Amino acid sequence: MSTRDALSGRVQLQHLAIGSLIQWGDHLSVDHPGIDAQHRAIFDLGAGIYDHWREGRGIDELRPTVDRLAGLIEAHFAYEERLLAEVGYADLARHRAEHHSLLDDLAAIRERFARLTGNDVSPAGSLLAPGWPVMRFFLEFSVGHVTSSDLAYRPTLAEIRDYVQGTA
Repeated sequence: MSTRDALSGRVQLQHLAIGSLIQWGDHLSVDHPGIDAQHRAIFDLGAGIYDHWREGRGIDELRPTVDRLAGLIEAHFAYEERLLAEVGYADLARHRAEHHSLLDDLAAIRERFARLTGNDVSPAGSLLAPGWPVMRFFLEFSVGHVTSSDLAYRPTLAEIRDYVQGTA
């Protein structure tokens, strides 16, 4: 970091761990144990991928982890959509469309990773480096999708839970 950046308070993002940008906690909970566990697993794996990139791990090490993240997210979205359909969530069509958009973004990242080889070198922090699109996707998923779209169905799940438990 340059002296000018340090004096102005600017920090280059590649020097920050994801945990410096967003912390997992109850504020991200939808109060459904299955979904919360899936969100946490996605959060942990996404943060791990970004941190591994920051540590300078090569594309051959990152690619299988990105594939694992994609599988986790695909399974999560399918689970979440089934649950929301079962409880009659009114905004399911929009929620499903958002999932499709996120899956399209993830497919583009995976295609990019598939094209890169161990010989493709770009310095950590370069906008061309593979960690940047992963970080952007991860923040879009966690900060954008979970904190807005997923938390929006929390009251619906609570109503159903209260009805099933006889407290409504």
